[in-house]
Amino acid sequence: MPSALPPPAARRLSAENRREQLLEAASALFIEKGFEAVGMNDIARELQTSRPTVYTYFTSTDDMLRALLTERLPAMWERLRPMLPASGEFSADTFSNLFLALLHERELLLLLHSGGGPLFREQRAHFLQQLGEWTEPYHRAGVRHPHVLHLITLLLEAAAVEAVRGDHAEAARQAQVLGQFVAAGVAALTS
Repeated sequence: MPSALPPPAARRLSAENRREQLLEAASALFIEKGFEAVGMNDIARELQTSRPTVYTYFTSTDDMLRALLTERLPAMWERLRPMLPASGEFSADTFSNLFLALLHERELLLLLHSGGGPLFREQRAHFLQQLGEWTEPYHRAGVRHPHVLHLITLLLEAAAVEAVRGDHAEAARQAQVLGQFVAAGVAALTS
């Protein structure tokens, strides 16, 4: 009977970017397995490093998730800001461009939807709130149905999340159709 192989020796992570390596591994595992299924041992095993190394930087997976979202969500909004309409003028391209920009945020959207705990719910609600702020110019432009604008925001987020889970090329083709649909709805509400 063959003997069991010894476990691989712990790998020493690069000191200058050790924290980022831990966060990258955690993010990938959260997305792949779901947040609740990942423990600190899994992250150490993924990087072939020791648990004490992981605990040196983070006290728990909650701590890692908090760090990921705290660091990455503001950066995402900075990247998306140029896509947000500055006035009440809305076109199919406005929605399509924002949708396509969200597709480039694939990893972060999947991370936001990789768990169901309070931190996830809070961060998703905050994400939708910020995404919904782009509808404010339409209130000034004459759209007096905030519930419809909220539905447009939900459609945008739901379409982006579904697209990042599926075929990116097909999602890009559908972006224009979704943009035309939303633009027609906004035009109907302002007329």
